[in-house]
Amino acid sequence: MHIVTKTCSCCGNTFTTDIPRQTYCSVACRNTQNTRIKRQRKEARKARAEVKEARATLEGKAHLSITEAAKFLGVSRPTLYARIEQGELVPIRVSSRTVRIPMEQLKADSHLTPQPSKGDFSVLISKAEVLEKYNISESWLMRRMKEEGFRPRIIKGKAFYPKKEVDRMFKPKPVYNKEDWYNAEDLMQSEGITRKYISAYVREKKIPVQRDGRLLLISKKEWDRSRLFQGDIEKNYLTVDQAKKHYHLGQQTFYDKVKAAGLEGTRTGVFVYYKKADLDRLFKDKTPKIPAEIRKNYMRSGDALKYYHLGQKRFSEETQAAGVTKVRTEGNYVWYKKDELDKLFKKISDNGNN
Repeated sequence: MHIVTKTCSCCGNTFTTDIPRQTYCSVACRNTQNTRIKRQRKEARKARAEVKEARATLEGKAHLSITEAAKFLGVSRPTLYARIEQGELVPIRVSSRTVRIPMEQLKADSHLTPQPSKGDFSVLISKAEVLEKYNISESWLMRRMKEEGFRPRIIKGKAFYPKKEVDRMFKPKPVYNKEDWYNAEDLMQSEGITRKYISAYVREKKIPVQRDGRLLLISKKEWDRSRLFQGDIEKNYLTVDQAKKHYHLGQQTFYDKVKAAGLEGTRTGVFVYYKKADLDRLFKDKTPKIPAEIRKNYMRSGDALKYYHLGQKRFSEETQAAGVTKVRTEGNYVWYKKDELDKLFKKISDNGNN
Protein backbone atom coordinates (compact mmCIF):
# COMPACT_ATOMS: atom_id res chain seq x y z
CA MET A 1 0.00 0.00 0.00
CA HIS A 2 1.24 3.47 -0.87
CA ILE A 3 1.94 5.45 2.33
CA VAL A 4 0.90 9.12 2.25
CA THR A 5 1.76 11.82 4.78
CA LYS A 6 -0.91 14.45 5.39
CA THR A 7 -1.67 17.33 7.73
CA CYS A 8 -4.63 16.82 10.05
CA SER A 9 -7.44 19.27 9.23
CA CYS A 10 -8.26 19.63 12.94
CA CYS A 11 -5.04 19.79 14.99
CA GLY A 12 -2.58 20.54 12.16
CA ASN A 13 -0.19 17.70 13.08
CA THR A 14 1.45 15.54 10.39
CA PHE A 15 0.35 11.90 10.23
CA THR A 16 0.59 8.82 7.98
CA THR A 17 -2.70 7.76 6.42
CA ASP A 18 -4.18 4.28 6.79
CA ILE A 19 -6.49 4.83 3.80
CA PRO A 20 -6.04 7.31 0.90
CA ARG A 21 -9.13 9.39 1.80
CA GLN A 22 -8.24 9.82 5.47
CA THR A 23 -8.38 13.49 6.55
CA TYR A 24 -7.89 13.39 10.32
CA CYS A 25 -5.10 11.86 12.38
CA SER A 26 -7.47 10.25 14.91
CA VAL A 27 -11.12 9.60 15.71
CA ALA A 28 -10.96 12.30 18.40
CA CYS A 29 -9.87 14.92 15.85
CA ARG A 30 -12.63 13.85 13.45
CA ASN A 31 -15.28 14.15 16.16
CA THR A 32 -13.89 17.50 17.33
CA GLN A 33 -13.94 18.90 13.80
CA ASN A 34 -17.47 17.61 13.17
CA THR A 35 -18.66 19.24 16.40
CA ARG A 36 -16.92 22.46 15.41
CA ILE A 37 -18.55 22.48 11.97
CA LYS A 38 -21.98 21.84 13.48
CA ARG A 39 -21.46 24.73 15.90
CA GLN A 40 -20.39 27.04 13.08
CA ARG A 41 -23.43 26.14 11.01
CA LYS A 42 -25.68 26.71 14.01
CA GLU A 43 -24.09 30.12 14.63
CA ALA A 44 -24.42 31.00 10.95
CA ARG A 45 -28.15 30.07 10.98
CA LYS A 46 -28.63 32.13 14.12
CA ALA A 47 -26.82 35.09 12.59
CA ARG A 48 -28.91 34.90 9.42
CA ALA A 49 -32.10 34.81 11.52
CA GLU A 50 -30.97 37.84 13.54
CA VAL A 51 -30.11 39.76 10.38
CA LYS A 52 -33.45 38.85 8.81
CA GLU A 53 -35.30 40.02 11.92
CA ALA A 54 -33.27 43.27 12.09
CA ARG A 55 -33.93 44.04 8.42
CA ALA A 56 -37.66 43.47 8.89
CA THR A 57 -37.67 45.86 11.85
CA LEU A 58 -35.53 48.57 10.20
CA GLU A 59 -36.96 48.32 6.69
CA GLY A 60 -39.11 51.44 6.92
CA LYS A 61 -36.30 53.80 7.99
CA ALA A 62 -34.47 56.02 5.48
CA HIS A 63 -31.31 56.44 7.62
CA LEU A 64 -29.78 54.17 10.23
CA SER A 65 -27.37 54.71 13.13
CA ILE A 66 -24.04 52.87 13.28
CA THR A 67 -25.44 50.18 15.60
CA GLU A 68 -28.57 49.70 13.46
CA ALA A 69 -26.53 49.59 10.26
CA ALA A 70 -24.24 46.92 11.77
CA LYS A 71 -27.27 44.79 12.66
CA PHE A 72 -28.75 45.32 9.20
CA LEU A 73 -25.58 44.04 7.53
CA GLY A 74 -24.85 41.37 10.15
CA VAL A 75 -21.38 42.71 10.99
CA SER A 76 -19.72 44.27 14.05
CA ARG A 77 -19.44 48.01 14.69
CA PRO A 78 -15.62 48.01 14.15
CA THR A 79 -16.15 46.31 10.78
CA LEU A 80 -18.65 48.97 9.81
CA TYR A 81 -16.27 51.75 10.85
CA ALA A 82 -13.53 50.09 8.77
CA ARG A 83 -15.81 50.14 5.69
CA ILE A 84 -16.57 53.79 6.29
CA GLU A 85 -12.84 54.55 6.56
CA GLN A 86 -12.18 52.71 3.29
CA GLY A 87 -14.94 54.66 1.54
CA GLU A 88 -17.28 51.72 0.97
CA LEU A 89 -19.99 53.53 2.96
CA VAL A 90 -20.50 57.32 3.11
CA PRO A 91 -22.42 58.40 6.24
CA ILE A 92 -24.34 61.66 6.61
CA ARG A 93 -23.42 63.83 9.60
CA VAL A 94 -26.48 65.16 11.37
CA SER A 95 -24.62 66.76 14.31
CA SER A 96 -21.10 67.13 15.68
CA ARG A 97 -21.23 63.64 17.24
CA THR A 98 -23.94 61.86 15.27
CA VAL A 99 -23.88 60.28 11.83
CA ARG A 100 -26.47 58.31 9.88
CA ILE A 101 -26.07 55.94 6.97
CA PRO A 102 -28.57 56.04 4.09
CA MET A 103 -30.62 52.87 3.67
CA GLU A 104 -29.84 52.83 -0.07
CA GLN A 105 -26.12 52.29 0.64
CA LEU A 106 -26.87 49.50 3.09
CA LYS A 107 -29.18 47.71 0.67
CA ALA A 108 -26.55 47.91 -2.02
CA ASP A 109 -24.05 46.37 0.43
CA SER A 110 -26.42 43.76 1.85
CA HIS A 111 -25.55 41.19 -0.81
CA LEU A 112 -22.57 40.31 1.37
CA THR A 113 -23.29 37.10 3.29
CA PRO A 114 -23.53 37.84 7.01
CA GLN A 115 -21.30 35.70 9.17
CA PRO A 116 -21.01 35.36 12.93
CA SER A 117 -18.37 37.47 14.68
CA LYS A 118 -15.95 35.09 16.39
CA GLY A 119 -12.35 34.89 17.50
CA ASP A 120 -10.22 37.01 19.84
CA PHE A 121 -9.20 40.04 17.76
CA SER A 122 -7.36 41.70 20.66
CA VAL A 123 -4.02 40.56 19.12
CA LEU A 124 -3.90 40.73 15.32
CA ILE A 125 -1.61 39.32 12.68
CA SER A 126 -1.67 40.42 9.06
CA LYS A 127 -2.23 38.05 6.14
CA ALA A 128 1.29 38.69 4.82
CA GLU A 129 2.78 37.81 8.22
CA VAL A 130 0.71 34.60 8.38
CA LEU A 131 1.93 33.45 4.96
CA GLU A 132 5.55 34.17 5.85
CA LYS A 133 5.56 32.81 9.41
CA TYR A 134 3.75 29.55 8.70
CA ASN A 135 5.04 28.96 5.13
CA ILE A 136 1.58 28.34 3.66
CA SER A 137 -0.18 29.42 0.48
CA GLU A 138 -2.90 32.06 0.35
CA SER A 139 -5.42 29.53 -0.96
CA TRP A 140 -4.75 27.21 2.00
CA LEU A 141 -5.15 30.13 4.41
CA MET A 142 -8.49 31.11 2.85
CA ARG A 143 -9.71 27.51 2.94
CA ARG A 144 -8.84 27.02 6.61
CA MET A 145 -10.38 30.35 7.60
CA LYS A 146 -13.58 29.48 5.77
CA GLU A 147 -13.73 26.10 7.50
CA GLU A 148 -13.24 27.76 10.88
CA GLY A 149 -15.78 30.49 10.13
CA PHE A 150 -13.39 33.47 10.44
CA ARG A 151 -13.62 36.65 8.42
CA PRO A 152 -10.58 38.93 8.32
CA ARG A 153 -10.72 42.37 9.82
CA ILE A 154 -9.88 44.96 7.17
CA ILE A 155 -7.76 47.84 8.43
CA LYS A 156 -6.58 50.42 5.90
CA GLY A 157 -7.03 47.96 3.07
CA LYS A 158 -5.09 45.10 4.73
CA ALA A 159 -6.54 41.87 6.10
CA PHE A 160 -5.86 40.91 9.73
CA TYR A 161 -6.68 37.72 11.63
CA PRO A 162 -6.83 36.79 15.34
CA LYS A 163 -3.29 35.65 16.16
CA LYS A 164 -4.35 33.19 18.87
CA GLU A 165 -6.61 31.28 16.48
CA VAL A 166 -4.04 31.33 13.69
CA ASP A 167 -1.39 29.86 16.02
CA ARG A 168 -3.81 27.08 16.87
CA MET A 169 -4.53 26.20 13.24
CA PHE A 170 -1.02 26.37 11.82
CA LYS A 171 2.45 25.33 12.87
CA PRO A 172 5.33 27.85 12.52
CA LYS A 173 7.82 26.79 9.87
CA PRO A 174 11.14 25.54 11.26
CA VAL A 175 14.16 27.82 11.05
CA TYR A 176 16.67 26.46 8.52
CA ASN A 177 20.13 27.43 9.75
CA LYS A 178 22.71 26.20 7.24
CA GLU A 179 25.39 26.13 9.93
CA ASP A 180 23.42 23.52 11.90
CA TRP A 181 21.53 21.55 9.21
CA TYR A 182 22.28 19.82 5.93
CA ASN A 183 19.72 19.83 3.13
CA ALA A 184 19.21 16.29 1.82
CA GLU A 185 19.29 17.59 -1.78
CA ASP A 186 22.75 19.12 -1.19
CA LEU A 187 24.05 15.86 0.30
CA MET A 188 22.77 13.91 -2.68
CA GLN A 189 24.81 16.11 -5.03
CA SER A 190 27.96 16.48 -2.91
CA GLU A 191 28.29 12.80 -1.86
CA GLY A 192 26.63 11.09 -4.83
CA ILE A 193 24.05 9.25 -2.73
CA THR A 194 20.30 8.75 -3.15
CA ARG A 195 17.43 10.15 -1.09
CA LYS A 196 16.45 6.59 -0.15
CA TYR A 197 19.96 5.91 1.18
CA ILE A 198 19.91 9.13 3.25
CA SER A 199 16.52 8.29 4.79
CA ALA A 200 17.63 4.77 5.70
CA TYR A 201 20.98 5.99 7.03
CA VAL A 202 19.54 8.65 9.36
CA ARG A 203 17.04 6.10 10.74
CA GLU A 204 19.80 3.55 11.36
CA LYS A 205 22.16 6.05 13.03
CA LYS A 206 19.31 7.91 14.81
CA ILE A 207 20.44 11.25 13.41
CA PRO A 208 18.07 14.16 14.27
CA VAL A 209 16.07 15.41 11.26
CA GLN A 210 13.31 17.96 10.66
CA ARG A 211 11.20 19.07 7.71
CA ASP A 212 10.81 22.50 6.15
CA GLY A 213 8.01 21.99 3.64
CA ARG A 214 9.39 19.37 1.24
CA LEU A 215 12.97 19.85 2.44
CA LEU A 216 14.52 17.13 4.60
CA LEU A 217 16.97 18.78 7.02
CA ILE A 218 19.63 16.66 8.75
CA SER A 219 21.68 17.60 11.82
CA LYS A 220 25.05 18.67 10.47
CA LYS A 221 26.99 17.82 13.61
CA GLU A 222 25.54 14.31 13.98
CA TRP A 223 25.85 13.54 10.25
CA ASP A 224 29.55 14.52 10.19
CA ARG A 225 30.20 12.50 13.31
CA SER A 226 28.53 9.37 11.94
CA ARG A 227 30.28 9.64 8.56
CA LEU A 228 33.71 9.86 10.15
CA PHE A 229 35.56 6.57 9.54
CA GLN A 230 39.13 5.53 10.26
CA GLY A 231 40.59 6.11 6.79
CA ASP A 232 39.13 9.61 6.70
CA ILE A 233 40.45 10.31 10.21
CA GLU A 234 44.01 9.40 9.30
CA LYS A 235 43.89 11.44 6.11
CA ASN A 236 41.95 14.56 6.99
CA TYR A 237 41.80 14.85 10.80
CA LEU A 238 44.17 15.33 13.75
CA THR A 239 43.67 14.63 17.43
CA VAL A 240 44.50 17.34 19.95
CA ASP A 241 47.84 15.71 20.80
CA GLN A 242 48.72 15.25 17.12
CA ALA A 243 47.87 18.87 16.38
CA LYS A 244 49.95 20.14 19.31
CA LYS A 245 52.97 18.18 18.12
CA HIS A 246 52.48 19.04 14.45
CA TYR A 247 52.09 22.79 14.99
CA HIS A 248 54.44 22.99 18.01
CA LEU A 249 51.85 24.42 20.37
CA GLY A 250 51.05 24.12 24.05
CA GLN A 251 47.65 22.75 25.06
CA GLN A 252 46.30 26.04 26.44
CA THR A 253 47.44 27.95 23.36
CA PHE A 254 45.81 25.36 21.09
CA TYR A 255 42.45 25.49 22.86
CA ASP A 256 42.47 29.29 23.09
CA LYS A 257 43.13 29.67 19.35
CA VAL A 258 40.60 27.00 18.36
CA LYS A 259 37.90 28.51 20.56
CA ALA A 260 38.58 32.04 19.27
CA ALA A 261 38.32 30.78 15.67
CA GLY A 262 35.05 28.93 16.40
CA LEU A 263 36.33 25.50 15.32
CA GLU A 264 34.32 22.52 16.62
CA GLY A 265 35.88 19.13 17.16
CA THR A 266 34.24 15.78 16.53
CA ARG A 267 34.41 13.26 19.37
CA THR A 268 34.92 9.60 18.50
CA GLY A 269 35.43 7.44 21.54
CA VAL A 270 37.90 9.16 23.88
CA PHE A 271 39.46 11.31 21.14
CA VAL A 272 38.42 14.68 19.77
CA TYR A 273 39.29 15.26 16.11
CA TYR A 274 39.71 18.53 14.22
CA LYS A 275 39.79 18.96 10.45
CA LYS A 276 43.37 19.29 9.24
CA ALA A 277 42.36 21.87 6.63
CA ASP A 278 40.83 24.11 9.33
CA LEU A 279 43.90 23.75 11.55
CA ASP A 280 46.23 24.53 8.63
CA ARG A 281 44.39 27.79 7.99
CA LEU A 282 44.71 28.65 11.67
CA PHE A 283 48.26 27.50 12.47
CA LYS A 284 50.17 26.80 9.26
CA ASP A 285 51.75 30.24 8.97
CA LYS A 286 52.88 29.90 12.60
CA THR A 287 54.93 26.72 12.03
CA PRO A 288 58.52 27.43 13.16
CA LYS A 289 60.77 28.43 10.25
CA ILE A 290 64.17 26.67 10.47
CA PRO A 291 66.97 27.97 8.16
CA ALA A 292 68.31 25.42 5.69
CA GLU A 293 71.88 25.90 6.99
CA ILE A 294 70.79 24.89 10.49
CA ARG A 295 68.99 21.80 9.22
CA LYS A 296 72.11 20.79 7.20
CA ASN A 297 74.87 21.32 9.79
CA TYR A 298 73.06 20.93 13.11
CA MET A 299 71.05 18.24 14.86
CA ARG A 300 68.23 18.55 17.37
CA SER A 301 68.84 17.10 20.82
CA GLY A 302 66.03 14.52 20.49
CA ASP A 303 67.39 13.28 17.16
CA ALA A 304 70.93 13.14 18.59
CA LEU A 305 69.80 10.90 21.45
CA LYS A 306 68.43 8.37 18.96
CA TYR A 307 71.38 8.63 16.56
CA TYR A 308 74.08 8.14 19.17
CA HIS A 309 72.04 5.82 21.40
CA LEU A 310 72.47 7.97 24.49
CA GLY A 311 70.44 8.89 27.50
CA GLN A 312 69.42 12.47 28.12
CA LYS A 313 71.58 12.88 31.24
CA ARG A 314 74.81 11.65 29.63
CA PHE A 315 74.18 13.68 26.47
CA SER A 316 73.63 16.91 28.42
CA GLU A 317 76.64 16.42 30.69
CA GLU A 318 79.12 15.54 27.92
CA THR A 319 78.00 18.23 25.43
CA GLN A 320 78.14 20.84 28.20
CA ALA A 321 81.62 19.68 29.33
CA ALA A 322 82.95 19.65 25.75
CA GLY A 323 81.37 23.02 24.92
CA VAL A 324 79.56 21.75 21.81
CA THR A 325 78.20 24.64 19.72
CA LYS A 326 74.44 24.92 19.99
CA VAL A 327 71.81 27.34 18.69
CA ARG A 328 68.17 27.99 19.56
CA THR A 329 65.52 28.51 16.84
CA GLU A 330 61.78 29.22 16.59
CA GLY A 331 59.60 26.67 18.29
CA ASN A 332 62.02 26.61 21.26
CA TYR A 333 64.26 24.03 19.53
CA VAL A 334 67.92 23.51 20.55
CA TRP A 335 70.29 22.41 17.77
CA TYR A 336 73.84 20.96 18.20
CA LYS A 337 76.60 21.08 15.58
CA LYS A 338 76.89 17.69 13.85
CA ASP A 339 80.69 17.49 13.33
CA GLU A 340 81.38 18.36 16.97
CA LEU A 341 78.94 15.70 18.10
CA ASP A 342 80.64 13.15 15.82
CA LYS A 343 84.06 13.91 17.30
CA LEU A 344 82.68 13.81 20.83
CA PHE A 345 80.85 10.52 20.49
CA LYS A 346 83.24 8.97 17.90
CA LYS A 347 80.56 8.42 15.26
CA ILE A 348 80.81 8.59 11.52
CA SER A 349 79.01 11.62 10.13
CA ASP A 350 76.35 11.47 7.45
CA ASN A 351 78.86 12.38 4.68
CA GLY A 352 81.12 9.39 5.41
CA ASN A 353 84.14 11.29 6.78
CA ASN A 354 85.96 10.01 9.86
